[in-house]
Amino acid sequence: MNCHLCNSTAVRLFSQEQRGEQWFTLLYCPDCQVVQSWEQTGRVSPDYITLTAAAIDTEHLWCQAEHKQPAFQQWQHLTRPHWPTPPGRLLDVGCGTGGFLAYAARHDWEVFGFDASSAQAEHARHRFAQVRQADSCQEYLAQLPAPPPRFQMVTLWDVLEHIRTPHAFLRELAPLLTNDGLLFLSIPNAGALHWKRLLYRMMGKPLSLDPWEHVFYYSRHALQRWLPEWGWQVVAMGSVVCYPRPWSPFEMVRRGGFALLNRMPDWAPQIYCMARPLPPRSP
Repeated sequence: MNCHLCNSTAVRLFSQEQRGEQWFTLLYCPDCQVVQSWEQTGRVSPDYITLTAAAIDTEHLWCQAEHKQPAFQQWQHLTRPHWPTPPGRLLDVGCGTGGFLAYAARHDWEVFGFDASSAQAEHARHRFAQVRQADSCQEYLAQLPAPPPRFQMVTLWDVLEHIRTPHAFLRELAPLLTNDGLLFLSIPNAGALHWKRLLYRMMGKPLSLDPWEHVFYYSRHALQRWLPEWGWQVVAMGSVVCYPRPWSPFEMVRRGGFALLNRMPDWAPQIYCMARPLPPRSP
């Protein structure tokens, strides 16, 4: 087996998980510090294809809106120095039910978005006319009656780990931004998986990484290596604040753990990255 990204043969087994009758093998590549699913079945995560409108209940909507409000506020704080005046066009890739679109619209962004789930996209479109169901940027833009020339901001909230061909996807995304436009992405951190696995073993529980959904887990090292290869200049990276859950004794411990680990981005559960498109390479 070779690494799906760097083709290294140094990959080693991280874990295995079963879904139905199918087993999934998770590999760790020490060369690019990525945990990845070897069996990347399907172009789109299967749960997004099968999601129905009935599944979009109060809890589902909460997870994509109120649950992430502190992170949305952090996005605003981090990116505000880079905003145009007034704010311009923002594309949210994997916009889900529109939780972040609502936040951005309240701050005067002209919002656009698409999602692989037809049920989620349809829900978001009731509020935001520019939302469509699509699997790629070009498929999305082809559906708009008057696609914008370029965007000033593109966001990916918990999306990149689902993308089967990240090199092609991010290279396709770069030309959609203005020269001073900004990419912001938030992803689960591969650097946290090692201590999470140990912690779950101590508790006698299996650590599920949903490898049929999350096909790549990136570390900060991996982003620093791969984003320039995929057409991006890294501007900043760091830890994402905790997505809070309802209060409980476990939640108190969880939030305290986040507060401690967020001081060490290589170990933090969630990380962000801001990047700009690199100028096209000379032939």
